[in-house]
Amino acid sequence: MRIVIAKKLLSTVGGSEAQARALAAALRDRGHEVTLVGLRPRHRRAGMPARVYEAPAGDVALNEEGLTYRFIASPGGLIEGLLPVSLVGVERLRDAIAGADVVHCLAREWAGPYERTARAEGATFVETPLVHPGQAFSGDGAADVARYGRDDAVIGLTEWEAGWYRAHGARRAMVTGIGAILPDGGDAIPDQVPEPATILFVGRKERYKGYDALRLAATLVWRERPDATFVVIGQRRFLGPAPLADARWSEPGIVSEARKAEAYARATIFAMPSDHETFGHTYLEAWCAGRPVIAGDIPPLREVVREGIDGLHAANLPRPIADAILALLADPARAKAMGAAGRARVSERFTWPTIAALTEAAYEAARR
Repeated sequence: MRIVIAKKLLSTVGGSEAQARALAAALRDRGHEVTLVGLRPRHRRAGMPARVYEAPAGDVALNEEGLTYRFIASPGGLIEGLLPVSLVGVERLRDAIAGADVVHCLAREWAGPYERTARAEGATFVETPLVHPGQAFSGDGAADVARYGRDDAVIGLTEWEAGWYRAHGARRAMVTGIGAILPDGGDAIPDQVPEPATILFVGRKERYKGYDALRLAATLVWRERPDATFVVIGQRRFLGPAPLADARWSEPGIVSEARKAEAYARATIFAMPSDHETFGHTYLEAWCAGRPVIAGDIPPLREVVREGIDGLHAANLPRPIADAILALLADPARAKAMGAAGRARVSERFTWPTIAALTEAAYEAARR
């Protein structure tokens, strides 16, 4: 099949951005011709290829390791940050999908124009909306729901999410999950004994991901475990709070893949107690290192993380998060067993070859 995967940014920074790249590579390995299409922002963004900005003005096409990348020039100005790709017309996108069998939008930024373009070109239209029901502007609005009903297929990352799409009118809703987004599928993580009482967070420093509550939980943890240290990796949100002024709290920001892998290896516990999440690929990354996780207490994460088996769930509040951290620190044998169970779960279910095969099956069902 000739497959087009569309994502707002084809950056190396961000979960869904990395997901698009990893899925494309796995589908390429199954013999498909894959093109990734994203925005060419006017202003430099972290993780975007330098060659994109070095090229003359306009659209840019690159070939890398058997994949084609197409960067559509942004309209620019304020709308680049607000509605960048929804304003790109069908005529701008037809060349990018010419001859495609399947157009797959990952997240919703490109969904409107790409649905119209796919219909005009006779291609099958599939999307992975990554909906966060109840969160503002996150995919449960009337226009999004109406589109799910028109899609040839909607792909969810959990059974809970796929059930939500079916309940809201999707004709076909299938589940693939995702894989660990680490170099060599996690094999690059150093095999080492974790440092004592080190809690790691990897993700955007958003309130809904548990960043704010984790900051407050740290002060509660320190009352009982003053030796505990916290490492927070990820992009700071606009006007977000400054890092805690404590030597036991570290925020290195955006780091290389190698440094992130090292952080997982050094951690005792991974904690990202999100209020809204479709899957949470960073739990898989922590499991690749054999570390237990603390996940948010919401339906999709109760499906991904098995309570008491490979992790714990905690409400996005300081006290429950602190209690979960202290419970794992107090029982190293239990924590180690959870990490081992998580590692086995990744190798059994959440590898990219497995995800690519499930995605291919979803495409084939959508084309019938």
